[in-house]
Amino acid sequence: MMKQLQCIFNVYDDLTTPSCHIMGLTYVSQVLDIHGRIYLNEQGINAQYSGPSKDALSYVEWLREDERFSNLLVQVSPTVNGHAFPKLKVQFKPLVQLEGGISDLPLLDPSKRATHLSPSEWKKKLESVDASNGKYVVLDVRNGYEWDIGHFRGAKRPEVDCFRSTSFGLSPLENINIYDPLADVDKEKTEILMYCTGGIRCDVYSTILREEGFKNLYTLKGGVSHYLENEGPAEWVGNLFVFDSRLSLPPSAYKPEAVNKAYIQENTSNEEKFAKCHLCGTLVHELRHRNCANLDCNLLFLCCQNCVTTFKGCCCSSCTTAPRLRPVLPGYERYKKWHVYRDMEMQVR
Repeated sequence: MMKQLQCIFNVYDDLTTPSCHIMGLTYVSQVLDIHGRIYLNEQGINAQYSGPSKDALSYVEWLREDERFSNLLVQVSPTVNGHAFPKLKVQFKPLVQLEGGISDLPLLDPSKRATHLSPSEWKKKLESVDASNGKYVVLDVRNGYEWDIGHFRGAKRPEVDCFRSTSFGLSPLENINIYDPLADVDKEKTEILMYCTGGIRCDVYSTILREEGFKNLYTLKGGVSHYLENEGPAEWVGNLFVFDSRLSLPPSAYKPEAVNKAYIQENTSNEEKFAKCHLCGTLVHELRHRNCANLDCNLLFLCCQNCVTTFKGCCCSSCTTAPRLRPVLPGYERYKKWHVYRDMEMQVR
């Protein structure tokens, strides 16, 4: 069986006729076995997709034939159980969702974005960080639930459930948000080290911070996935949350040779034991979210096995009596469409 891969990339370019690019992307995707989501507009392309290695990489090579995309950086990771996405979507829409929109942001001007650091440069920066002197802030530009299963050392948990509502560094002085890691920092002197999964959220948000007067902005080129592929788990704690059927990937999925015995022993320290059950607060050993069995809730949450059994795969007691309750699934499985379970229940009756 051919190896399956998942690919992530984003490019910023003035696509003055995005409809033509949609037609081209759609045509190529029809002859390749790839599933995922590809968003594009006048500012560029944001893509996540999976497929057999030959097809997944052929798609990249086809894009690189365009000289504007010849240096395209692609993050690649393995998928075990076939496609990581149910189908392919090619859409004209914003590259990411953010309140107020991003169409007016100067994404096409590299000087308006944060300075890119290579994985090795990022590692050196983190190794030199002294959290006590206030000269650095390691800023996780993801959602809180992503931080819950893995993050860089020194990064505080972002109190954000959806990137769309991110507002770090935007609070007025008279109304500072205590959960804002950029509140009350020196915009002229403090180095802001930003990171996210693939890099695009940092690129977008850094343009906003530039406009707010933050001078020393740095971002991890290619995001965490690119870092783990090159540097392994150094300075990283836990797994990486991914937005596909796999949900969680250990560092070894990106760089198996880097996860040696010394790292495994280090990962048993108290510092590494951070993930807690949403229901009872005990430590969770499997760093993987599950969806609430109540279809109308569908919350992503971490849960110990005892609470999975007690609460029937739900996130709270009230959800256990919901009318559209799905069966309890093993942690590594994802729920299917509701009609599958509805039809199964009707057959039982």
